[in-house]
Amino acid sequence: MKFHRATKFNSATKFNSATAVVVTFTAAGFIVAGCSSNSSSGSATAPAATPAASSSAQPASPSASPSSSPPARAAGGATCQTASLGYALGAASGTSSQRTQVINLTNKGSSACTLDGFPGVNMVGAANGQQDYTWSLVRQSVSYSTVTLQPGGTAHFGLVYLPGTSGNTNIAVTKLIMTPPNDYTQAELTWSQSVVLQDAATHPGTYITPVTAGS
Repeated sequence: MKFHRATKFNSATKFNSATAVVVTFTAAGFIVAGCSSNSSSGSATAPAATPAASSSAQPASPSASPSSSPPARAAGGATCQTASLGYALGAASGTSSQRTQVINLTNKGSSACTLDGFPGVNMVGAANGQQDYTWSLVRQSVSYSTVTLQPGGTAHFGLVYLPGTSGNTNIAVTKLIMTPPNDYTQAELTWSQSVVLQDAATHPGTYITPVTAGS
């Protein structure tokens, strides 16, 4: 897995109440970049979650870690850039103990582009006495393929998370800051949700899945 240029980077229900989408473009800095690995092969089975010390036992989650490899361009065409993508919350699913929020990425440009691997995603919200606490999410350890988006086409990735509960340290998320694979420019999406904070866990139950075709 590589850091990108960025490297090879969620309404009115209990689980997702976000309504507004605000896209911003800034130079890359402390925000995690989207990434992809050197190949599309990987373990398709996620290991058991290891929650943080302050959390109770949690559902399964993947093992993942950032890569220090140099940026790379996805094969098969120009890489989709943040400026040419639209971001929107999609369907939510799962159980009371672990949920998945889909984030849709739509090609707003006039030509086809590709997405290859994982976006970078930061949760931002109130936690540990801070109003803008930032949590950079890990990536699922799973195989993936390059996705080609025609103009108007949509792909998506999943944000798997543990809903906040009493007895755990939670983060009251207000927004997601995302970087598509192979780009360094961020997009911001409003998302209001309480999530169990496991930013110190080796295998947290909150993570992101790779970009796949469709919505």
